[in-house]
Amino acid sequence: MNILALNGSPRGKNGNTEVILEPFLRGCEKAGAAIEIIYLAKKNIKHCSGCFSCWTKTPGKCVHQDDMEDLLVKVSEADIMVYATPLYYFTVTGIMKDFMDRMLPLNNKEIVKVGEKYGHPKRVEREIPVKSVLISNCGFPGDYNFSGLLETFKVMTKGNLAGAILCTQGGILQTIHSNAMLEKLYSPFFLALETAGKEIVNQGTITDATQNILNKDFIDSETYMNAANGENRKGEL
Repeated sequence: MNILALNGSPRGKNGNTEVILEPFLRGCEKAGAAIEIIYLAKKNIKHCSGCFSCWTKTPGKCVHQDDMEDLLVKVSEADIMVYATPLYYFTVTGIMKDFMDRMLPLNNKEIVKVGEKYGHPKRVEREIPVKSVLISNCGFPGDYNFSGLLETFKVMTKGNLAGAILCTQGGILQTIHSNAMLEKLYSPFFLALETAGKEIVNQGTITDATQNILNKDFIDSETYMNAANGENRKGEL
């Protein structure tokens, strides 16, 4: 099983997103999957110009000659896509959105109706549809902040969103492993991330038991907010 993971954080390996992504992918790898991580911040991906040449003049090929050409090959070979992005203004980062826009050449221009929904068919249909996993974090308490992001991926993946790991209070993630108290407090969360990776590979979904741990707030919202606002002079939660 091939997994293509996209880290859409402008901070790449140094961001909070990587703190969540790494143990999840470790679990996938332990379950036998082949992993490739793409750091979009290091790629040259131009904005989609909306010319539709990839549908009309050069079907399946974009007019832009950049890194996206090679990335589309990797996308077409993946069994599971992992979209990892911090929450920027309640949606994906700009570089992740550029990547998503530039996947247009993978679709045909025709509009088709499937059930009660409309969309563009894939240029190459696969016997087993590609599954997707969404991983995100935000600086706010409250999982409602992810509502727009989650709906986007539900629609985009056409019912093939295998899992969503949405971490609130993300501002703390970078400090956890350097603070013994926090590391102990969050150890169930990181174990659940690895377990979720194994479950996605072995079962195609995340179990309710694992999801409940991933959804849990390990610090109450008021304490987190006060620390984030600088009311704790030591800068510790």
